[in-house]
Amino acid sequence: MRNLVTNYLYTVIYQLLLLLTPFVMTPYVSRVLKPQGIGTDADVLSIVQLFLVFAILSIPMYGSRQIATKQSLEDRSKEFWSIYFVQLFISIITLVFFLLFILTVKENKQLFFIHIFTLLATTIDVSWYFIGKEQIKSVTTRNIIVRLASIVLIFTLVKDAADLPYYIMINAVTLFVGQLIMWIPLLKEISFQRIAFGDIKVHIGPIISLFLPQIMIQVYTLVNRIVLGRVSGEIEVGFYSQADKVVRIALGFITSLGSVLLPRMASEFSQGNIESMKKYIKYALQFVLLITLPMTLGLMGIAPNFVTWFLGNEFNAVIQLLIIMSPVIFFVGLANIFGIQILVSTNQQNKYAVAITIGAVLSLITNIIFVSHFASTASALALLVAEAAGAMIQMYFARKYFEFKSFTGMFLKYLVLSTLVFFSVSAVDKYIDISPLLVTFIQLFIGVCIYLAGLILVKDSLIMTIINTVKGKVFSKGR
Repeated sequence: MRNLVTNYLYTVIYQLLLLLTPFVMTPYVSRVLKPQGIGTDADVLSIVQLFLVFAILSIPMYGSRQIATKQSLEDRSKEFWSIYFVQLFISIITLVFFLLFILTVKENKQLFFIHIFTLLATTIDVSWYFIGKEQIKSVTTRNIIVRLASIVLIFTLVKDAADLPYYIMINAVTLFVGQLIMWIPLLKEISFQRIAFGDIKVHIGPIISLFLPQIMIQVYTLVNRIVLGRVSGEIEVGFYSQADKVVRIALGFITSLGSVLLPRMASEFSQGNIESMKKYIKYALQFVLLITLPMTLGLMGIAPNFVTWFLGNEFNAVIQLLIIMSPVIFFVGLANIFGIQILVSTNQQNKYAVAITIGAVLSLITNIIFVSHFASTASALALLVAEAAGAMIQMYFARKYFEFKSFTGMFLKYLVLSTLVFFSVSAVDKYIDISPLLVTFIQLFIGVCIYLAGLILVKDSLIMTIINTVKGKVFSKGR
């Protein structure tokens, strides 16, 4: 359990770095590259990302799961090479199509050529091996070093709008070098194995079946925005995008749990330790409920004041969207447990794909029916429908791995405490008339204090364990 907590903390640290980087870089880059440079970079990158989706497939998720199930060096090495050959083959095909695409474009050809390093970075990405072995520290450390190196180089070398190629080169090459470095410890851990075509073929079906849900997610998020833009215009898309960005920031802390727990779940399942799996699932569910419910209701409570200073008065329409989309945090947290950590880790990716597909279809139907009347509000509702439906269906498929009565009890407890948080932060906004920025900080402080006090008052087992652990360490140092 301690190893899981450590891995999660490392992953959260990296998520915090990803969150803080835009606050450091955006003011500088936007002033140096100007709106045209920023727009060109975004346009080029959006096309490159389409190729990356197919180059990556679902190999990071699938690979980490498979590595976690192999105990011996020989089995683990053979599994790695057989999966990596699939990755290498798909990446080379994607790279060939990307080169053919570059030959057809007339604008920004140089920038697309630079992004070849981005695709090569995907080709040599073996971070899934270390995640599968639960060596999150090495992956996170590498990511942090690469991120910091790119920041330093951008501040040093990118000075005006003409330096856009340098900006893209720095991001692409540092990513490539970071992936290349991971091969040094990798080759010390695994041995070379002779791989037959049959060893490779066995992975293709599961990889594709895991890839389909990822495609469906891309489809409904992309199509919903396209439909919104065509029917209601770019301004409504802007409102929706801003609300979505705020929600995605919170989701980073939830999705981190999935990458950390998936290998452990897969390992326990491969060894037949179902009771041990259920224990981890219970802890994971308690943790997710403990943090997602107050985040959901807390965000709903601070939304009116937060949007005012963070986005400006011209984005007041985002307030309603943010309130509608806030429950996505809760449902994604549940889907992370039921879908990734249970269905995927127990080789039930077909059920996972069914749940995602149904959610995507319902989302598209909701958006198409209501978007002409409610614009971005319909798209926000469509996103909520997709995530809620997907999570509930995954919950049904995973029902034998958790106790519903225990889950319901935890849900009601944290919901009541989170509701108190909602009313408290809403009251702060209503009765305190000071700077909106300062109001948000006061809201967060009061909300956290009330929630923690409530958890201590009801003697929540997770919080009490943390408090007792901290007390033990403090008293042991004082002796």
